Amino acid sequence: MALSLHRLSPALSAAWDRATTRERRMVVAAALVVAIAAGWAWLWLPLNADITRLTRDVPRAQAILATAREQAEAIVALERTPSNPKGSDLRSAVERVLAERKLRAALGALDMQDGDARLSFPAIRFDDLVGVLDVLARNDALRAVAVTLTGRVEPGMVRAELTLSR
Repeated sequence: MALSLHRLSPALSAAWDRATTRERRMVVAAALVVAIAAGWAWLWLPLNADITRLTRDVPRAQAILATAREQAEAIVALERTPSNPKGSDLRSAVERVLAERKLRAALGALDMQDGDARLSFPAIRFDDLVGVLDVLARNDALRAVAVTLTGRVEPGMVRAELTLSR
């Protein structure tokens, strides 16, 4: 079943048949102009906008990719390092860091259970606690596996109960 102009619109088919060769050429040229304009509006303009956007976004995406690759390499390097870099036990590592930061007096209790260090601070500045945890993680591979913080009345002070492990 062939598609023809007569089947689509008999009136349009009759008008086409009555038109002269010059009129038919003008109609075909007008249809081409409309098709080119539609292609330009629906294809060319969005394509150019996307190219401009991607040209602007590629350097940022490459920087993000480079950062991700560096972080992946750092993770691999950390996995290769031994879990106990200083070779010291947990208690001495915690006591050393607390002494370095002059926070030994703030420590309420330090107990060793099942290879973990359990610390209790009745009152410690939150910033000091974060600093202690950062140094223990970087230097001694000690990580907080359980933390309970309770805010105190004094601004910036908390009651902290921690469990540290390797």
